Amino acid sequence: MALHIFSSWSGERSKTAARGLKSLLEDLFSEGVEVFISDHINPGEAWAQRLGTELEQSDFGVLCLTQENFQASWLLFEAGAIAKKFGTSRVVPFLIDELPAVWERSPLAQFQYVRADRDGTYRLVESINSVRNNAQPADRLERAFAKWWPDFEQTLKELHASGQSQLVTPSDRELLEAILHRVEALYRARVESPDPGTSLPSVELRHLLNLRDQPTITYTRTGTLQKELRHLRDLGLIKNKKPIAELPESFQLNQSFDLTDKGKDHLKNVSGTVSSR
Repeated sequence: MALHIFSSWSGERSKTAARGLKSLLEDLFSEGVEVFISDHINPGEAWAQRLGTELEQSDFGVLCLTQENFQASWLLFEAGAIAKKFGTSRVVPFLIDELPAVWERSPLAQFQYVRADRDGTYRLVESINSVRNNAQPADRLERAFAKWWPDFEQTLKELHASGQSQLVTPSDRELLEAILHRVEALYRARVESPDPGTSLPSVELRHLLNLRDQPTITYTRTGTLQKELRHLRDLGLIKNKKPIAELPESFQLNQSFDLTDKGKDHLKNVSGTVSSR
């Protein structure tokens, strides 16, 4: 029976971390875990009801915390719901950033946190493994983690870099405008249920089309390409057969990646709008 993990996030950097962590855990434990993050709710579903169901079914909670979100009321609510069911040992704050001193007075500080580095992430993985029905032996877990960690490490490095670029303090007007734009965007996303193809850059859509229409195409590895493929993997649109960090300089697309059912469904909405290369 799979272990249900609820990954809580707030803000784009936090969501990116949650998606990357989901990919890491699924690579490590194969079908032994099911990780839920709230952007997996399908259009038309009752949002609050689905979240309540997922929280009730969860066995473990991970809170992806950044400087921007560690006081977010939504994170506090989700953490409290899981802790109420299982106690503080099953809720782990995952610190993407170094948090200010006021963090120590946050309700989330009652939980045993880990930092989003190699040692902290492995401690989180060990905690999750310890509550699984079929826990992996320590030596096997260490080998698997060493194999898959570099992909997630690169995602975290990019998050840290983007976080540094956001440290300029905005004016009150800029803050209010940003909040207004975010609320409007969330409303449109929930109510209008837009075409999922519009949320991807065209270059990433081309990768999906290539995998479907000309899967034997040869790619040349670059840092930008690896980032694009990690994003598609973390969205659940493709599945990598080996760590993306270990891709050779030149590789045949279908020898390293498969198009998932979610990826196939995604392309049904965009076929004809972007040509494969």
